[in-house]
Amino acid sequence: MLVEQEILNNSLKDLLFREELLAKKYSELKNDITEPQLQQMIQTMEQSSRNRYKLITEKMNTLGIS
Repeated sequence: MLVEQEILNNSLKDLLFREELLAKKYSELKNDITEPQLQQMIQTMEQSSRNRYKLITEKMNTLGIS
């Protein structure tokens, strides 16, 4: 049975993986789009995902999760 700390570790690692995947997908999508307004919107979404990734990483470091 998983203890609370293990559940938190696994959840944050999964969340980190998903944010990284989202950022990569947004980056690829942005390169495939020719409409400048859509590119900007996708770029903003990519940056938001990268910001969340950074916040999650900082929280994990604070909690001693690697």
